[in-house]
Amino acid sequence: MKKLQQTGSALIVSLIMLTSVTFLAVLSLQSSTTQIRIVSNLQIKEDVFHTSKRELATKYDSYRKSAINSDELLSAVSLAGAAHRVDTGVVIDSSSYRSISSQVTSQSDIATSMNYNWSEGNSVGYFAPLLFEIHSTTVDKSDRFKSEQVLGFMFSVPTPERN
Repeated sequence: MKKLQQTGSALIVSLIMLTSVTFLAVLSLQSSTTQIRIVSNLQIKEDVFHTSKRELATKYDSYRKSAINSDELLSAVSLAGAAHRVDTGVVIDSSSYRSISSQVTSQSDIATSMNYNWSEGNSVGYFAPLLFEIHSTTVDKSDRFKSEQVLGFMFSVPTPERN
């Protein structure tokens, strides 16, 4: 009986194949990790954007519903033309955001009364449009993402009575 001599080529081919498959698996894992980071950052960015937008809508609704007694709007009117902003409060939520803040500015410097008292006579012709802007800023807890939103709105308020 004749013995066949083995040269070990099957072992070398299998090691090369195993190494190449391992290399492809590592590349695929790195690509997946990068894609997960990209998606995570996009989610945080969108969340910060929509939080800032939601803050604007909330502030606008609160002014629209209770503009009669709004000290923030009155302060903004008194500072109009001086490029000052009235800070409407900062909310800090340690779970998702470092800060959420909003300010209101008045673009009008008309001397008006913010008192909506309709007592006697006709009020036609005694209105002045007051232009306001709400600025909302949201920053995430990592300080990598920041969203600044601006919403302009107008109130028509009674002016002091004319003689």
